[in-house]
Amino acid sequence: MSLRTRASLANRRSPVSWLSPAVSFALLLSACSSVASPSSGSSLPTARLSASSSGLCQAILALPDMAVTERAFINVAHESLHALAADPRLDRSAAALVLETMARVESDFRASTASPTLAVDLAALRTSTDAALQALGEEVPGCAA
Repeated sequence: MSLRTRASLANRRSPVSWLSPAVSFALLLSACSSVASPSSGSSLPTARLSASSSGLCQAILALPDMAVTERAFINVAHESLHALAADPRLDRSAAALVLETMARVESDFRASTASPTLAVDLAALRTSTDAALQALGEEVPGCAA
């Protein structure tokens, strides 16, 4: 094979080279949307949705210990909060409020030092979460002191 032919072949993109990023992106989207699909018409079990509120209670009660607070938020509440916001029965404004307040809490955790607003933001997230649960007719778990 001549040098010119090799250079020509090296500059050509194989069909797989453009497909790989597209397939990767599709797989990522399907993994992120596996919680609940609006087209499915189904909702998640009540226990899973209510874990969003009870996980926030655990996080609030763990304050001021940032490590324990963040662990409770991530391990118990985080996935359930996304599932709650994605529930097809929830109206968009309630879902948006849950996601916006969750973003503030996540930002507080990313701060290099303990954020003075974390307690306020966690309480606001619990309020928006409980309102969303009530809008869905789900039971809102109590928060032990």
